[in-house]
Amino acid sequence: MDFLHFDNVKIYYDNGQVEVNKILSSVFNALLPKVEFRKVVPSQYKLFQVADLLCTMYLIQLKLESNFLSRSEIYFFGNERDLKKNYLKPLSKKSWI
Repeated sequence: MDFLHFDNVKIYYDNGQVEVNKILSSVFNALLPKVEFRKVVPSQYKLFQVADLLCTMYLIQLKLESNFLSRSEIYFFGNERDLKKNYLKPLSKKSWI
């Protein structure tokens, strides 16, 4: 695994969900030799908020491609066309990859 070449991995998490925190801790500590967890307050870290948004939208895109959008997601975004036009397409223009 390429990521094992790092001396130290820092994970920023807001401890929003206890179950997610436990999973992150157990998985990363099992896979990596030196992991440091740092609690983040999203209102103080704009980059954290942007990363959270991008990860969420990437997950939404994957769910859309696999036809797994929930009713609440479809309701929130309007419909698949609006989701692509108003959210996914503008974000894809900002992508570096």
